[in-house]
Amino acid sequence: MKLHLIYLTLLVATSFTLQCAAQSPTLPAPWKHQDIGSAQVGTKVPLPPVEIFGKNAMFGKSAELAGAAMHADNVFNVQGTMDLWGPMDGGHFVWQPIQGDFDFVLRVSSMDNPGKNKHAKAGICIRESLDGGSRNVTQCITPVDGSQFTYRETIAGITVRVRPDAANPKPSVPKEKFPCWLKLVRRGNEFTGYESLDGETWWLTGTIKLDFTAVAMIGLSSSSHTSDTLTTSLFDHLLLTTSSN
Repeated sequence: MKLHLIYLTLLVATSFTLQCAAQSPTLPAPWKHQDIGSAQVGTKVPLPPVEIFGKNAMFGKSAELAGAAMHADNVFNVQGTMDLWGPMDGGHFVWQPIQGDFDFVLRVSSMDNPGKNKHAKAGICIRESLDGGSRNVTQCITPVDGSQFTYRETIAGITVRVRPDAANPKPSVPKEKFPCWLKLVRRGNEFTGYESLDGETWWLTGTIKLDFTAVAMIGLSSSSHTSDTLTTSLFDHLLLTTSSN
C-alpha cells in the first residue's frame, strides 16, 4: 500500500473581510467551495412527505443568504445557512475530490451562531455529489448538542444520526466546548467518526458501512439551521491522509 500525505498550500494574506466573499483570498488548491442543496438562494426545494420525514420548519425552504468561504493564516472560514439533514442538505461546502481510503483530521476552533440554533453544524463531510440529496457521511460539532455522526444511505433519503449505546459510548467532549477536534476515517465502505479535546486522545462517535462510490468529495461544511442567518465556522490544523493500492 502506498501512502500519500496531502498538505494544504498556505496562502499569504494580510486581511480578509467576513462580510464579502469577493474580497477574500482564493482558497488553496485543490479546494473549491459552493452552497449546496437548499442553501442555494432561490432554489426550488420540494416539501418532503410528512409521513416519512415528519414536520420540520427547514423542509421546503431555500436560503435567503449566500454562504462564503475564505482562507488566511492557515484558517478556513466557512459561512453557511440551512442544514445537513433530512432528504436535502443545505450549507456551505469546501471540498476537493478524493478516491479510496483516508483519514481526515481537523480542529473546529470556534462557531459563531447568530441564529442561536442548537442544530447549527460545523464538520467534515464526504459526499458522492454536490446535489442536496447526495448520499453522505458527516462528523460534525454543534454549538449546543455536542458532536454528531450522521449519514444518508439513499439518495434523497432520511438522514440518520448514530445515537450512543453500549457499543458506542457517549461522546466525551463537553457540549458547547471549543476548540474541538474531529476525525473521519474511511476503510473501504466503512466510515468511522471520532472527536477529541486535544487531537491526541480520540473518542468514537459512530461507525457505519455504506455502499459508497470509491470516488467522492471530501470537505468542510458549515450550516446554521436557519434560512436567514449565517453560521461562521473556523477550521484549522487540517490534515488529510489518503491511501491507494
